[in-house]
Amino acid sequence: MSVPLTSELRRRLAAQASKRKLKTATAARVFLDEHLGELEDAIELSRSEEWQRAQAWATWEKIDAGDRREVPLDRIRARFKRAKARLNPQAKR
Repeated sequence: MSVPLTSELRRRLAAQASKRKLKTATAARVFLDEHLGELEDAIELSRSEEWQRAQAWATWEKIDAGDRREVPLDRIRARFKRAKARLNPQAKR
């Protein structure tokens, strides 16, 4: 792929490539990959936040409708422990 760059953009790219001790073309690929990853992460974060808001709203509606069930603290701790184990399976338990 051939992408024309303005002289200013080419200068900035060369400066960043030099800082990372990379060739200009390699630096362009690295920066493009990094930025695309950031964009994809932002989309995933937005979806996660929307899901969390929907869950919080659904919980609020249940509470507002009179659902006052309680969850024992040991059950909450167990759930968090399992979640942490999934996030870091090599961690000592």
